[in-house]
Amino acid sequence: MTVTAQDLLTMLGEEPWSGFNADDMVFSSDDSKTAKRVLNRALRYLINLQDFPFRAKEYLLETNNGTDVYKMVEGQISKIYKIDTLEELEFVGDNSTYDKEKSGNPTHYWIEYNNPKQNIRLYPIPDSSYSCHVVYNMYKPVIDKDGKKQKFTFENETDYLNLPDNLADMFADCLVLRTIVTNNKDEQDENYRPTINEFNEHWREFIRMSKPAKFETRVVW
Repeated sequence: MTVTAQDLLTMLGEEPWSGFNADDMVFSSDDSKTAKRVLNRALRYLINLQDFPFRAKEYLLETNNGTDVYKMVEGQISKIYKIDTLEELEFVGDNSTYDKEKSGNPTHYWIEYNNPKQNIRLYPIPDSSYSCHVVYNMYKPVIDKDGKKQKFTFENETDYLNLPDNLADMFADCLVLRTIVTNNKDEQDENYRPTINEFNEHWREFIRMSKPAKFETRVVW
């Protein structure tokens, strides 16, 4: 189900003890600025809490003879492997002892930092064309109404959650509760702890349902 930014604001306004006035929860209004800011903050926090399966992506990296530097993906790399042999390239943390002039069939890689840009550097320098898959973890949890532009925060009332249909409503519940917790900084408030407890219950269920397959422990005799 599609859950839009306006849907989430409406849910915030309707939630008991949320601290937000239902009449103010219109995305285009100035009165909703605080709610939108806290909502986006809670969204970024939740979506990065775990490496959810729906965050995983793959990128095809085609090497060129004599070129060892390639564009970094927008996210965290899990592994790089060669498509023809399935051989994984080994990640190098400290590359100070490596001969950076050596060429051959790449077996290692490291990340070169030149903030704000980074690059993938292969070792040895490719001596031919090799096809690799870069498996990485990156996720933009918001998508525009046309389904074309993905982004990290809600910018328009018609932007919606970029999640599988079976998870969108569950995540929306978690996001609304987390937004209320984030907005309410008074731990002495009588509703603070009950809201956290309710969020934790919903979050555990979301994590369970986000797994693509159900596995049961089996006893082998």
